[in-house]
Amino acid sequence: MCLRSCRLLRLKAAPCAKGFGTGSPPPPERSWSHVAKRRPYRKIRHDSTIEEMRFRGQESQSNEGADIKPKVSVVIPSLNEEKTIGRVIQKAKEALEAMGLSYEIIVADNSTDRTPEIARSMGAIVVTPDRKGYGYAYLYAFRYVRGDIIVMADADDTYDMRELPKLLQPLLENKADIVICTRLKGKILKGAMPWHHRYIGNPLITWLLNKFYKVGVSDSQCGFRVFTRQALERLSLEATGMEFATDMLIKARHAGLRIAEIPITYYPRAEGATSKLKSFRDGWRHVEYILTYTPKHLYLYPGLALITLGIALMTIALVNAKIGYSPGVHTSITGGMATIIGYNLLLLGAIADLTLAKRLKLQPHPITQMISKLTPPKAIAIGTLLILTGVAYLITLVIHWIESGYRQLPLRGENALALAMTTIGLQIITSAFFFSYTKNNK
Repeated sequence: MCLRSCRLLRLKAAPCAKGFGTGSPPPPERSWSHVAKRRPYRKIRHDSTIEEMRFRGQESQSNEGADIKPKVSVVIPSLNEEKTIGRVIQKAKEALEAMGLSYEIIVADNSTDRTPEIARSMGAIVVTPDRKGYGYAYLYAFRYVRGDIIVMADADDTYDMRELPKLLQPLLENKADIVICTRLKGKILKGAMPWHHRYIGNPLITWLLNKFYKVGVSDSQCGFRVFTRQALERLSLEATGMEFATDMLIKARHAGLRIAEIPITYYPRAEGATSKLKSFRDGWRHVEYILTYTPKHLYLYPGLALITLGIALMTIALVNAKIGYSPGVHTSITGGMATIIGYNLLLLGAIADLTLAKRLKLQPHPITQMISKLTPPKAIAIGTLLILTGVAYLITLVIHWIESGYRQLPLRGENALALAMTTIGLQIITSAFFFSYTKNNK
């Protein structure tokens, strides 16, 4: 598309380069290790030769306005949204022009219908991700953004882009780093959201995020968001599916970013339009992602609870305490199993926590630090003591068995305790060498 056409279509948007209307623009010269890895242009599916122009030094780019950056970059992923993409772009343009902000609109499209043609005719930059995925479309498009503020929005017109000024205000006033909408505190029109999303899925995922990460939001799955470029560079986003929304909130919490919420109105989809969301599959991916990034809740705390329970059960059995029933060997066996399982969970949690801390540059949990500080010499001393104690008792059992003519092996609660001590002693020694190796190879 020629420069004159770009001016007419973009109005107050930053001037665009020749050729941008017919394909993907050249991405800015920046390196973001946290987004999808760059590939040579021949391996990236574009609908023009813009990537080729980039690798040839952008000799075809217009000099006029080439260095002018837009204030706002609007990113819209789309998949067969020809019925609504035009309205979404038009509303975004109206909102930003009313605020007097320069802008660019980038559509990350994998459609088989007329969506990309409509988007280009509205002055948008269309890029074609080399594979599908809600999160991947954003990661791919983020490589092209030039604005100081980035807007995320859906192409189905369920969010009214004319409400964008409400979300931008906290950023412009430097009161937040990320602003997300909340439909649950706003207004949800009839037919806009299925009941199981509104009352089960979304509240459950939001509760988990608030419980485990203290993100402090009411609608974690709202896809209408704005954030600063500085915030994006600190987020290290990597989720490629619908869990991208959860990934952003978790990483924002880890990075200490300020999150604000703005109530909005949520609208039904256009007649004949279908949702790309798969309720159970995508819901589980959110839950899995949430648990993956909180080893303390998935491993460490349950491990401590099981160890405490196991020791308590074995103690009750050994002293034959009266607690409403007569605890015996079965209580002791249950306690020994709980203790061993709990200690294994602690070890898994420490490994996961150290890995996560290294990736996100965080401090490991105090429990993890305590476990990893157990050096091999100390671990050998503690483990050997437990092993010798347990083996000594087991030897007495074997002697008793031999003396009985191999006919009688005492069934006692102490048996489970001895086996648990021996097993955990071995694990303490071996795990200490693993953590020592991990620390020496940071």
